[in-house]
Amino acid sequence: MGDYTKLSIDEAQNIIDLYDLGAITSLSSLSLGISNSNYKVEIENSNYLLKVSNDKGFEHLKEEQDILTRLSESGFRFSLRPFSTKTGDNVYTYNDFFGVIFPFIEGIAPGPCDQTCYEIGKGLASLHSLECETENVRSHDSVGFGPVEIIEYTENEKCPVDFKEMVEYFFPDKLASFIEVPLEKGIIHGDLYYDNTLFDENHLAVILDFEQAGIGEYLFDLGISLSGTCLEKGRINSSLIDSYLNGYEEVRPLSIFERENLDKAIVIGFLSIALWRIKRFKEGSLNPLMANSYQELLSKAKIFWDDRTNNE
Repeated sequence: MGDYTKLSIDEAQNIIDLYDLGAITSLSSLSLGISNSNYKVEIENSNYLLKVSNDKGFEHLKEEQDILTRLSESGFRFSLRPFSTKTGDNVYTYNDFFGVIFPFIEGIAPGPCDQTCYEIGKGLASLHSLECETENVRSHDSVGFGPVEIIEYTENEKCPVDFKEMVEYFFPDKLASFIEVPLEKGIIHGDLYYDNTLFDENHLAVILDFEQAGIGEYLFDLGISLSGTCLEKGRINSSLIDSYLNGYEEVRPLSIFERENLDKAIVIGFLSIALWRIKRFKEGSLNPLMANSYQELLSKAKIFWDDRTNNE
């Protein structure tokens, strides 16, 4: 799904020339990503990842690269830093295209298992524990959907009936007990599923796709990641959650409130990504074939919630 924009090798070379990286010897499209067209570019003995934005606006993309630059400067080892053009920009523009170039990292996208969850837990906790300058960093709410946005959307006339019914089923109090409590905040990823990572010899090498990164609550970020990582046969697996939390708490122990509200955070994670899909695929036109794909997440959330409720 990553090859929406068809670049010729001449067009790719013109983009590469903005960085003065050399002559392309090989260009191949990669079937990765939803919001971008991705290409592997080979130049002499170096490989690069060339991304063309299909969905994000220029300013959102630039804000994302600014976050990645700050993370790199703060010593976060699991993210990639974008290359800068010859004019010092971390987002290129060429004709009607704009995008970024990263170093190309070899690695394997893992499947869900105890080791995967443990490693991703440690990686996310490292992000949440990072001492990083956050002045002028965008809010996650400007690119993603947190608890407040989820509740507000249920009052929108465009809200699908099944989405509204599920939110009311999970949270008849409209998440008041969750929203009103001040939670620790910082830079969050906002979409850390296991398929947004690369592994090298069973260890986390890179966290990818910071397009929903920004300032947000760590518990919310943790819920999103658990909802998309600790899965087995399409449903949340409790032992995988334990493995994930073992890794996470090696780096950043959870507070009492965070632990007590972890199940809510996982359901909110499902709802957040479901709402993202509604906005992009049902209301938008990014991929009409996925217009109802949000329903899969609602189903997973209900199975998880009912299992937890029945076992209390």
